[in-house]
Amino acid sequence: MQRMNKMHDIISFFDIVQNGPEPGGTMVKVFDSFAEIYEPSQKDVQLGNLESSTVNITVIIRNAYPEFVPTVNQQFEVLSGIYNGMKFDIKHISPKDNIYLKVVGGQKWE
Repeated sequence: MQRMNKMHDIISFFDIVQNGPEPGGTMVKVFDSFAEIYEPSQKDVQLGNLESSTVNITVIIRNAYPEFVPTVNQQFEVLSGIYNGMKFDIKHISPKDNIYLKVVGGQKWE
């Protein structure tokens, strides 16, 4: 219950749907969630093979299995807080405990 009280931010997860042979595609929203957001730990950086040339964040969300399971070929967008409007590629996913997932994301500096 204590972790649930820290989930003040809202994030949306997206699938990238390919429309043809060209790179890129259309983003399709697949899930919204409340999240706890913080800077990644050294372990997160090593597991996700994150670069220092990117903005990296770690988010904790409730495990919504089987309704939604994040994958590393998806993106998420932060809809509130200091990272509002920023989109991140998912770099690493791991269970935090029975009911939470830890998702590490990275975004290139623009």
